[in-house]
Amino acid sequence: MNMKTFLTSAILFLALISIESCSHKPSQGINQDIPWANYLTEIDRYQMMLDSTIMYLESNGDRYGIDKLDQFLIIDQKLKQELVGASSRIMSYLAHLDFIRYANQGFYHQFPLDINFESFINYYFAFLIQSTRAVNFINIIERNQALPTILNEAYPEYGLAQNSYTEFKNRFLSPAEAVEFGKLQIIYREYRPEINPYYRKIAMLEGYNLSQGIDYGVKLSFDHAQSVVEKESFMLWYPIQKDFAVWMSTMQLFREGRRLISSEDVGVIKKQLLPGDIFFQRREWNFTNAGIPGYWTHAAFFIGDSIERSSFASDDSIKTWVKTMGIASGSFEELLRTTYPVAYEKNNHLDDSMSTHSVIEALKPGVVLQTLETSLDCDGVGVLRPRLSELGKAQSIFRSLQYYGRAYDYNFDFLTDSTLVCSELVYKSFQPNASFTGIPFNTENVAGRIMIPANKMVKQFDREYDTINLDFVLFYDGNEMGGNSTPKDEETFRASWRRLGIYPLLQSELLMLDKDF
Repeated sequence: MNMKTFLTSAILFLALISIESCSHKPSQGINQDIPWANYLTEIDRYQMMLDSTIMYLESNGDRYGIDKLDQFLIIDQKLKQELVGASSRIMSYLAHLDFIRYANQGFYHQFPLDINFESFINYYFAFLIQSTRAVNFINIIERNQALPTILNEAYPEYGLAQNSYTEFKNRFLSPAEAVEFGKLQIIYREYRPEINPYYRKIAMLEGYNLSQGIDYGVKLSFDHAQSVVEKESFMLWYPIQKDFAVWMSTMQLFREGRRLISSEDVGVIKKQLLPGDIFFQRREWNFTNAGIPGYWTHAAFFIGDSIERSSFASDDSIKTWVKTMGIASGSFEELLRTTYPVAYEKNNHLDDSMSTHSVIEALKPGVVLQTLETSLDCDGVGVLRPRLSELGKAQSIFRSLQYYGRAYDYNFDFLTDSTLVCSELVYKSFQPNASFTGIPFNTENVAGRIMIPANKMVKQFDREYDTINLDFVLFYDGNEMGGNSTPKDEETFRASWRRLGIYPLLQSELLMLDKDF
């Protein structure tokens, strides 16, 4: 297989399964159940996000020229960005459902003697949600002849290669999809229990598929379905080279439980940190990155502990501010302990390795305090330092702790405070107001949601380098082939947001967006 073919296949596959790693497992605190343990819950969640995004496209159809007489209406760059952002999210949610199917294809191994019906139901639900929502999305896009052309452009920042839409359409409108549907219908009818709690929902989804003609009139006998199961293997997102698929699965198993940032790296990094620093992190091979575009897929906030914040105790401006908050002593630590007792205790609690929980971040399932060692269990990290006074940093830390324990925002909307995502926690901790300089991170409208992904924060640092009040601290760049992470300079970090996010295949700097993108 030549390099061009290899890279094309690789980009099509990994771009959609490696899009913000706000999903690694927290060490303690909020419920630590791995989300994939309950596949039906995850399928329902992705269905909700798919429906929400598709509804957004439908309700804003006039803005994109859908159903207008002028089928080649030229939409402006802002609208194009919204359209591409929404479409990429739909594709990545559907790619995640592919992973659920992949994780539950084990029922094949027992077929037809002793089928694992629970695994089958997970697989079938994921398939039905995929096919119904994919066809719905395609029907919307195809109502304007210009939109497929727009979506077939390359948008590496959103994880979309050239002709992604055509590949997507071919996948979900292919005869193979119809054969799969017919096969699964036969198995479901043969093995469903007499008391079937899934009957109503499956009937509705099957009915939608049939109404769209997805079965193409395919009629399968049970024997035929059995032969299809025995002969066909599961096909991931886009058709890819077999040897690449095998290589990738080996890499996943090989890297399970091991990150490129070593404990020695963490020790060196720790000596360079100050309370108030912002982390940007990258985790490779995470299937739970759906819907968040760009190379940097997670943001976190280093707040330190009471000892690391000791310099705040002697700052007169902090003392004056704390007194206005009702603490007569002017002690910032007393303010934190009084206002947020649970969070403060967690922040200064020593774990078994005698480390305090000095990092606050939003993960699935919510906002937690982690040790530095746990937070830096990643493959790459960049650190920026707000160019704020000691008072400004203290105020941002105070702000952040109000969110401790709140749930994760699966809707990715910064307008709400009851639930948060990783970059939202950083954004709101440093959001400027009349009395707080902060950091004016620029939000954007992504499929009707106001947000800014972590990668866009790094992009803003690069683009507004001379004016934004952030300073570079360090960058540890993961090297998959070398199995390690090495320190890089500020210039390399500034350019890192342009990486395509498929860095396990080649060094990241070889797969970059054009600098003028």
